[in-house]
Amino acid sequence: MNEAIAVVSLGGVSEGVLDNIRDAARAAFGEEVTIIEESSDRTEFGGARQSAASDVIKRLFPFRMSFERVLGVTNTDLSHPGVNHVFGLADPESRVSVISLSRFRTKGAVPGKIAGRAVKTAIHELGHTYGLSHCSEHRCVMFFSFNLSDTDYKDREFCKKCRDEIYSRLENQFQKGKGGC
Repeated sequence: MNEAIAVVSLGGVSEGVLDNIRDAARAAFGEEVTIIEESSDRTEFGGARQSAASDVIKRLFPFRMSFERVLGVTNTDLSHPGVNHVFGLADPESRVSVISLSRFRTKGAVPGKIAGRAVKTAIHELGHTYGLSHCSEHRCVMFFSFNLSDTDYKDREFCKKCRDEIYSRLENQFQKGKGGC
């Protein structure tokens, strides 16, 4: 049986940010979270200023051999077809996701604000790996962030509808793991 969630630091991510993500993910999903520091030789993205988020996700696939879900955390700016940048991306089928801290460091953003943005984005992307969709409730962590103002405005937690859905999914996962329905 695989462990629950791996948070993989893809080089140069502050320990404080990683600890905040770990603690928030434990609280949000009620599952064990392990932080893994990836060596710099595997986290090089060809020296590009921006990397395709889907390529970074593919580099994280091997961690699925030991973990049910994987979240990569990088300082490299991420892109996705059709948009200039993304704060994060999830592949629900593989249960692998990635977030980038690069756009969270705006002028005047103190470490606490950067960490808060990272936590909200991490919970959001991990939520997708549990099968959650975007939510229309602006305060819900599953609300799609069009910009940093949206990220700053929303909560770190699920709205009631999303919370009920995630608890239902976690309960079903637990029952399947224990030989239940």
